[in-house]
Amino acid sequence: MDTRETYTVGYSDVAVRYMRRRHASRDAGFLLPHLKPGMTVVDCGCGPGTITVGLAEAVAPGRVIGVDLEESQIEAARNTAREHGTKNVEWRVASVYQLPFPDRSFDAVFSHALFEHLGEPLAALEEIKRVLRPGGFAAISSPDWSGNLMAPRDHDVEQAIQVYKAIQQRNGGNPYVGCEFGPLLQEAGFSRIALSAIYDCYEDVPLVAELLAQRIEEGVGKQIVAGPGLGRAEVGGLCRALRQWANQPAVLFAQTFVDAIGYVDA
Repeated sequence: MDTRETYTVGYSDVAVRYMRRRHASRDAGFLLPHLKPGMTVVDCGCGPGTITVGLAEAVAPGRVIGVDLEESQIEAARNTAREHGTKNVEWRVASVYQLPFPDRSFDAVFSHALFEHLGEPLAALEEIKRVLRPGGFAAISSPDWSGNLMAPRDHDVEQAIQVYKAIQQRNGGNPYVGCEFGPLLQEAGFSRIALSAIYDCYEDVPLVAELLAQRIEEGVGKQIVAGPGLGRAEVGGLCRALRQWANQPAVLFAQTFVDAIGYVDA
């Protein structure tokens, strides 16, 4: 990402805890069967590297490079690699729009939970395609916020999520980009496109609720958005309802992620 958009999730302690819960066996599960030892892979938007180290294990002795625009995340990723003893991984501060690699350099490019924040997803896919070798493939995963499951149902919580989505859209992102992956990959020139979807059932619902509430409060405070159709005091009430809902004894928050793979013709 760069100045074309704002990363809505941010880099607070809560946001980093949320990102560190990711791991390859779940969040890159659709990719892992396609990886082989010796492959070279880029992970775009790698964050603290918890998925990236799993990819590096899958392709060892091949090489994985984790890329993120945020320098603090690259430093966190280096620590993650040290903690796991992962040697076949490198890290770069860079934008998905301007990958610092020559044409046709990699066998695969992966990205998880990045494209929903991009203002120009087609430009990102075209850049990803540039660095892929003929026969290589892109594997991307992002949510479609229209497919969430929440239990018990709560009107205020649903309204709070509507506000969060509005903030993400004002920041230049698209909460529904997952279901647009097929046409985007086609337009970028990929072939043999395969789409699938999973539910990510959050094991720590209060953590996710706190992240959403903080983002809503900051967005309203910066006057990014005050609604839809709501004043600041009303939005504050929604955030309180969101936190209270998440701390009930039995609660479910599951988010739909769309996974897509597209190949570069050999």
